[in-house]
Amino acid sequence: MLQLWKFGDFKHYTSLKLMAHVLDISSAKEEIDGSMVRQVYYEDQDLDRIIKYCKQDVITVAQVILRLRNEGLLTEEQIVYI
Repeated sequence: MLQLWKFGDFKHYTSLKLMAHVLDISSAKEEIDGSMVRQVYYEDQDLDRIIKYCKQDVITVAQVILRLRNEGLLTEEQIVYI
């Protein structure tokens, strides 16, 4: 399965952003990505942006799993932050 999802790349993983795109799942991760977390934490000191980024990652992973299981995606009303 990994070979199929690597899309011919030589790395041993596939990005969540690519998976979401291929599976037609919207991802609001446009503001920052993983490579920017260090800067946002140490230089910008904006922990709230990192929290938002991590929450969106969790939601995107859940949506990918649901899509792969051929189940309905979560709606905004079903997503609850605690």
